[in-house]
Amino acid sequence: MSAPHNPASPEAGPQDEDPVPPVADPETGEIRLLEDRCTTCVLNPAASAVPLRPGRRQQFIREVRDCGGQIVCHSTMPPVVPEGFPAAMCRGFVDAYGLPQAVQEAIELGVGRIVEVPDPKRTGASARGGLQQ
Repeated sequence: MSAPHNPASPEAGPQDEDPVPPVADPETGEIRLLEDRCTTCVLNPAASAVPLRPGRRQQFIREVRDCGGQIVCHSTMPPVVPEGFPAAMCRGFVDAYGLPQAVQEAIELGVGRIVEVPDPKRTGASARGGLQQ
C-alpha cells in the first residue's frame, strides 16, 4: 500500500505518494505497533498534535480506511529516525479504528503477531546518531 509519505505536511495529498516503510517482518511474523500514542500524533486532538490544514486529518483517515490500510507512526520514520530503523503502526490510529483487516488475518492464520515497540524518541533514536545509550 502507498500513502502520503508525510501526512502531517499541510499540503500533503494523494499526489504526494511514496512507498510506506514496512511495519511487519515477514521472517519473524512480527507486526510492530507503537506501545503508546506519541505526543505529536496526527490523531491527537490536543494542541501538541502536528498541525494540519483544515479537513486534512479527516481526508487522510478516510483515504487510509477506504483502502484497508494503516498509518505508519511518523516518529518511526526518517527523518525523525535513521534510515533502516523499523517503522511501526500508529497507536492513535489502531486505538481509534482497530487493526487493519490484513493484520487481523495474519494473526488469525498464525503467521503474524503484534509486537509493541517504544517510541524511538523516548529510547534515544535520532536521525543524527541512531540509537543512543
